Amino acid sequence: MAHVTHHHPPGSHQPGHHAVRVKTRRWQDWANMVLGLVLVASPWLLQFTGLEAATLNAVIIGFLIFALSALALTLLDRWEAYISGLLGLWAALSPWLIGFTAYDMAMIAHVGLGALVVVTAAIEIWQTGIRA
Repeated sequence: MAHVTHHHPPGSHQPGHHAVRVKTRRWQDWANMVLGLVLVASPWLLQFTGLEAATLNAVIIGFLIFALSALALTLLDRWEAYISGLLGLWAALSPWLIGFTAYDMAMIAHVGLGALVVVTAAIEIWQTGIRA
């Protein structure tokens, strides 16, 4: 949903009017919220709950991606996309960093969803850079 930006030039403040700056809600934040939730649910959906480290990683990183993206819907700051991208990168690399590359479903969930979060965050960073 797009919102209108009201901007009054410096020194043109009118009594009773407040400068309101509301940005567009980005689809990328909604997409990363969904991807975060899917990552949280992936141990149960893909049946790798027996892998404690992979399950814990999916739940923590997925929740952080979800929460950060939900927060971004109200704050709408560019820094959120950078942190989401780093979390997605961690998720994608975690099978090697934590050591569960031998478990296909856990690896697919982390690499696939992590890569999607990185791509979504990169698009958001690129698009906000164009508008800046």
